[in-house]
Amino acid sequence: MTPLADNSFPGSGKHSSINTEFIEEVLPFAKSHHCKKDETILLRGENAHSFYYVNKGTVEVSYSAKDTKITVAIIGSGSFFGEIGFFDKGLRTCDIIAAGEADILIFNQEVLDQLQRNKPLLFSSFMLFLTQDICKKFRSVLEDYEPLTTFAASITNHKRQYEKTKALPESLLRSKPWRHISQEIEAVKSQLYDLTHTMQSVAEDEIPSEFLNQGYQILDTINSGLFDFEKSMETKEDKNHMWGYIFKEIFPYLMRSRFAERAYYKPKGYAGDFLMMEHIYLNIPKGDGKIGRLIDGWGLQLRSAEAIRGRRILMKDQLQSLSEERLKTNNAFSVMNLACGPSRELFDFLQECDYTHKIDALCVDIDPEALQYSNQKINISPHNASVRYMSENLVKWALGKVSHDISAKDLIYSAGLFDYLEPPLFCKLVDRCHETLKPGGSLLIGNFAPHQDMLFMDHLLHWKLIYRTEEDLKELFSNTKFGGDVTVLSEPNKVNLFVLAQKL
Repeated sequence: MTPLADNSFPGSGKHSSINTEFIEEVLPFAKSHHCKKDETILLRGENAHSFYYVNKGTVEVSYSAKDTKITVAIIGSGSFFGEIGFFDKGLRTCDIIAAGEADILIFNQEVLDQLQRNKPLLFSSFMLFLTQDICKKFRSVLEDYEPLTTFAASITNHKRQYEKTKALPESLLRSKPWRHISQEIEAVKSQLYDLTHTMQSVAEDEIPSEFLNQGYQILDTINSGLFDFEKSMETKEDKNHMWGYIFKEIFPYLMRSRFAERAYYKPKGYAGDFLMMEHIYLNIPKGDGKIGRLIDGWGLQLRSAEAIRGRRILMKDQLQSLSEERLKTNNAFSVMNLACGPSRELFDFLQECDYTHKIDALCVDIDPEALQYSNQKINISPHNASVRYMSENLVKWALGKVSHDISAKDLIYSAGLFDYLEPPLFCKLVDRCHETLKPGGSLLIGNFAPHQDMLFMDHLLHWKLIYRTEEDLKELFSNTKFGGDVTVLSEPNKVNLFVLAQKL
């Protein structure tokens, strides 16, 4: 969990729910200080002697994790920060610097004593306000006590992955479609068992190509039959029984693949975490034994995996073309990457770019480990771009439950977030992005389209997405501030679609 710190990042921003007209009377009692860009205001571990008010400009709240600076809040004018540490006399838990030129007001014990002597009623109102505000911040943190788990729950359908097996209806067992399905599944299991036994008897560690081909054909057979299996079941209950049966029978083989195992068990709470993306990008099969590596290799060549590798190139190319276009009339290009994961596409772009000194990037993810990984493992090639990392729950940001004084961006993009979101939340996040873009700025968001491996992904790996066609995406955007006049792009296999929208 990220530190609460001495700041206003839970629900940060101007105080709209409390009558604060009296604040203007309080401010003249404080000491004024002008901060230069990047000037340190607070350091983690320091004693707290004051709290502060942003009169002009913005300040950035961050902490360091494994040599990675992770921003947790960008606080703009009209906000207090540092009051928690001041009142509990604890050590500062975050670093706070001026994000640019800023004017801050300093409240210490001397200032409060003077306020209490000269304006006792005003002092009482001010203390009540600060108490309410601090309680609001703690309540926000308690609501999100496990931020990664909370985020994962908010973007998934909340259904349990596993339910105990139930007795199958006699009428279903006697039906012709069910007999066909059970025979096919039994045949696949027998073929996989025989192949596993044969491969283990071969001494060399490499899997001979004839075994790979045989294994891929077996898995292709079951994958291609899923649509027919589903169509043959007439009722929803029968379909549920069928998917439960197929999953139970194939599960022991699938879980020997690292790709399938991570997709199903979701150690981060959702399937498409940064380590899953890295496994797909690396495209080197891993698993338990030869059969595990064979199944993993097959999973890594599914259309969905190929689309993820293809979209990396698409996003890199869009970063290049959109930045070149904006830099014709601007001196800098600012970009925000939502649910960034490892941010491979960003650093692919920076590695090929000859104007990196003009690039300012803010990478946002709920998972601090993803941000650390991106900074330490991916951000290793020389460049002159400004790359910052921010930990935030983007669902709460979309809903307005948290706010940050984020400077307007030329481009906001996201590869793998929006196809988890139901339409109302999808549109709210799109509108929030619209508010954060400069005039003429662009939004680029990915969403998987229906494809031939989707039933395998949905029902056997439980990697559930909301698949949308080009028409679906345009209709959704017509209900946002962008309107429906958008461009839909795609990686080569036309599995992962991308909406490119411009703020007029």
